[in-house]
Amino acid sequence: MHFKIHKHMSRPLVLLGGLLVSTVLLQSADLELPQLQAPAAAAETFKLPRPVPIRDINNNEQLLMGMDEGQLLISFPNMPGAEVIVPLDSDGLRLSVAVPDGYNDAVLAASRGDYGPIVQVLDPLAGPMMPFLRINARQTNLHPICLAYYKALVLGGQTDKAVQVSMKIPFESVSEDFSKLAEELLFDCIEQGRFPAVEGLLSRLMVSLPEDGFADIAFRAADALRTAGEHALSLKVYGTLVDSADTVLRQRSLLWAGYSSAVSGNPAQARDILGELDDLERGDENFVTYCLARGRTGLAEDNLREGLRYLSRAMVLTSVEASYKPELYYLLIRAYRGSGQEEASARLLREFEIFYPENPWLAKSRSESGETETERI
Repeated sequence: MHFKIHKHMSRPLVLLGGLLVSTVLLQSADLELPQLQAPAAAAETFKLPRPVPIRDINNNEQLLMGMDEGQLLISFPNMPGAEVIVPLDSDGLRLSVAVPDGYNDAVLAASRGDYGPIVQVLDPLAGPMMPFLRINARQTNLHPICLAYYKALVLGGQTDKAVQVSMKIPFESVSEDFSKLAEELLFDCIEQGRFPAVEGLLSRLMVSLPEDGFADIAFRAADALRTAGEHALSLKVYGTLVDSADTVLRQRSLLWAGYSSAVSGNPAQARDILGELDDLERGDENFVTYCLARGRTGLAEDNLREGLRYLSRAMVLTSVEASYKPELYYLLIRAYRGSGQEEASARLLREFEIFYPENPWLAKSRSESGETETERI
């Protein structure tokens, strides 16, 4: 799947956040950027491995059998073989499940950091019930039970199972607590080098979260992926966000796509992408990202003058909290070394050590401290 950028001829101005921001100006040949693939649609019809006893609004016992075309499939203990279909959005719907034996003790253990018992207790119930979280939280007690299970999987380090369960969670229908855990799981997977799982999680969140919520996670994930050397996947993230109708987000995604292309050793593609945009001014919302993209492309082309010019601007304008700041330190130190400015390089390295003493970009910068001026950036 690719997003194709078509050329346009106009450049209207829009008011966003109190700033006049120019729309993306696309003026050269079509570009194609890779995108994240949408995950397979959740099954609308299925049977549970075993019926789950539930109680309705009148406290009558029923058996939840599964789903039929996205609606609840329910049977009655005193009427073998009889099944009814109940819409998920039914006003009178109430669905209550009994917590398993040992649940309270397991919750207490989890509060102390021991997540094994709650996974063991809830696995037969919560695992299969994730699709039913589409029921409004006011109409069922499933949400806190499934959240406790998902939290135990993520924080307890059961990464493979947590990823599998994530594919079944309707994040659009549950509290933000679920998506925060999914975000933590995502970065755990990046740190552990589980990149197919990372791509799957990103795809799942892409179709489930509001665009701004997904973009916030996705940009930070792409920074971490670049640090891990996964340039192709980070480019997919940017290519996906380029499809946004939000002008500022789309422009930012294009700039990061150009940056990522330069990092992966394809400065020609970076120039093509940057050629789709007008030059940005200091007041533009994406000016820092523009400086990063221009500076990184300059370094990829061994143009140290351009690299230093734009990366220095980005350094001044970027806070220490920015997820890409350590990478920026690394690049600027290399640029100073490459241009023979050893004193400036050493001064910046000392500053780098103060702000990010454990960062992998610092370790990489230190390992290259003997690099000569002629070495390629």
